[in-house]
This record gives sequence, structure tokens and C-alpha cells, in this order.
Amino acid sequence: MFDFCPLILLIEDDPVFRRLMVAYLELWGARVLEADSGEEGLLLAELNGPDLVLSDLLLPAPAGLEVIACLKRRYPALPVIAISGQQKMADVARALRAGAEDYLIKPIRSWNLVAEVIAGILRPDPGKLLDELNEHLAYYRREDIAASRLLQSWRQQPERTLGDWRLSCRQSSPWVLTEYIRLDQDLLLLLAEFDPLNMDTPVVMTLVTFVLNEPLRRYGSEPGSVLNSPARTLEYINQLILDVGLGTRVNLALFRLYADAGRVEVANGGMVGSNWLEHCDAGPLGLKELTANQFSYRCSFPLDLTLKGSFGGEIRLTASRELT
Repeated sequence: MFDFCPLILLIEDDPVFRRLMVAYLELWGARVLEADSGEEGLLLAELNGPDLVLSDLLLPAPAGLEVIACLKRRYPALPVIAISGQQKMADVARALRAGAEDYLIKPIRSWNLVAEVIAGILRPDPGKLLDELNEHLAYYRREDIAASRLLQSWRQQPERTLGDWRLSCRQSSPWVLTEYIRLDQDLLLLLAEFDPLNMDTPVVMTLVTFVLNEPLRRYGSEPGSVLNSPARTLEYINQLILDVGLGTRVNLALFRLYADAGRVEVANGGMVGSNWLEHCDAGPLGLKELTANQFSYRCSFPLDLTLKGSFGGEIRLTASRELT
């Protein structure tokens, strides 16, 4: 995506947004320094000489505006992009007057637009471009930074408790992902398998971890939320994967477990393990636009699920409720 491998300093105190932004920046070819405060960001800028800074405006002291003003005083040629919430346009205007070249609005609606904004501000030196590109490509191939980050941070617990729900999960592969979301008293399960041979898989795994954050944030205030339907949620995830522009495949199934009705709704994108999964299988995510089918069936708890993907991964999950 970028014309060279820039060193980008990200100053952001929201750990969820920071991790998602880092995943995209590394996907686009950047090296990333992370700071969760303005003080740490200023120190990293002094020690490392980044090519560009992304700074949130709602930082604890020193605040984002102070950080931007300080950076521009010390390094006038260093491009800075401000990050702001939608209700902080006055702060955005002050950030631009303080020297920021551009601004991004949270929540991010178009990551492609973010990439275009950053690429438009970066000005690579053509004389160094080829050497730097070859150097960093070789480094990434040797070290596989994205995979290392994931393996260190993802140590999913085999036993989980969410309110009344008790979950037990066993996975046969590090390229299998399980996520659990409470929807009122119900439970939404995301079970996915990824291609271990695709070099973009670690990035896609990171993105899938976060794709439901935004609809979950809006869930309580939007009666028509996509999370109310596993089929619509599956289509939503697929569209986000397509928007990233990667050619990797994801096998993914979504289950909504209804606490009071003894019922399960499922939408499937490539997982196997039962006749009802095959009945609603819309095919793997990420390769084409997808029209999901939804299947509903009666169940009792504990519910035992065994799912497999086309890359050899297997998930065994038991979900039960403990009523008080």
C-alpha cells in the first residue's frame, strides 16, 4: 500500500483502537512504534526519528494538542495526523492550527481512506526507496512480526465464564480462533479457521478479533443491529474482509445461543461438522461477496459443538448455563 516502509509513531491511549490501527499499518507495510501517552510519544519521537506521527487528541496530560504543538516545534518537517472523535471538530481545527497535516475521525468508517491519507502525506526519498524496501521485506520474511505478536498475545483460555454461561473450548491449531460476545442474556459464538500457509493470515486474524467491536458498541441503541442476525453478522464480517483487499480465505461460523428459548441460530461460512452446518453453508469468507443463510434448531444445554475447517483445524466447544 505504501511506496516504502515508513516508521510511524502511533500515540493512542485506547488499547483496542491502538491494536487495530497497528494491525492495519503493518498490513500496509509500515513499521510501528506504539505509545499510550503523550510523554512516551515525545520520548519515542526523539529516540527514533519517525517518518510520521498519528496522535489522538484526547490524551491525558500532556494532551494531544500539546503533543502536536511540541512535535512541530522540535521537528518542523515531521508530518503529524490528529485522531479525534466525531464530536470534537473544534479540537480538530485547533490541531490543524497547531501544525497537524490532516486528521482522522473515530470510529473509522473507511480504512482504505485512512491508507490514502497517510500515503498522501508521506514523501519517500526515491533514491532510498528500493534499498529500504528490499531490506524491510527481507526482515519481515525472517521475523514474521505479525505472527509473533499474535502468538505472544493470544493465549486463549480453555475455560471461560460470561455471566451465567460456562464455556469449555479445545482447539487443535494456533490458526483457529474462538470469540464470545454477550447479547443481553444470549451468547454469540464466533468460531473461525484460517489458512496457515497464507502470509496475510496473522493480520486477518487480528482484524477478525476486532470486527464486532463497532456493532457491539451500537447494539443497545440500535434495534436493527446486525448482531441480532447471525446471517447479517456473517455478511458484515465478510464485507470488512473484502474491504481490506487481501486474498486469504477464512472459514467462519456464527452461533447465537438463546438463553430462555432453548434455541440456536447459526450462519456458516465454510465450517463443517454436522448436517445443519452444511444446510446453511455459504462458502468461505474473503474470496467473494457472500449471501448468508441462517438455520435455527432446538437444543438443550450443555450444548456440544465440534467444528472443522478445510485447513485441518478443529474446535470442540461445550456451552452450558448455571442458573441461580
